[in-house]
Amino acid sequence: MIGHKSAWIVALSVVFILAGSPAEAGGAQRVEDALWGDGVTWDTVLTPTSFKQPPSQSVDLLYNFSMSGLMGQRGVSSNVPGDTEYSGGRWWVQMVVFTQQGLAAHDPDEDGYVNFELTSADEVEVHVQLGHIEIFETSTYFACPLLRSK
Repeated sequence: MIGHKSAWIVALSVVFILAGSPAEAGGAQRVEDALWGDGVTWDTVLTPTSFKQPPSQSVDLLYNFSMSGLMGQRGVSSNVPGDTEYSGGRWWVQMVVFTQQGLAAHDPDEDGYVNFELTSADEVEVHVQLGHIEIFETSTYFACPLLRSK
């Protein structure tokens, strides 16, 4: 089941990235408060740059919740500008899915929206350990820089 689920999530992640491609919109586009990193929201600039294979440079993880089972959780970055490990906006997408236990913990009122957002990669890892979420690697790589939110 995990293999089938993982393949499904990988396919959907590609659709997610391509559907939001600024190439379709004619260029780069700034998105305010797009994702979390180190407990702070960050803006990003969507670019038409994607990679068919891992880039030769290092990448950061982007935890994507678009297919998680709940609405309202923004993506979470493993590193942000100022971190020594930040790779300048080159990303490897990791799809995140809430488990049954996670759905109960993050949406106790069952309205389909998270009651609180995870705001850092450390929090994502804690919730993996709690059994609230599962992470699936994808073959999706792209570039878009992070900028301080206004």
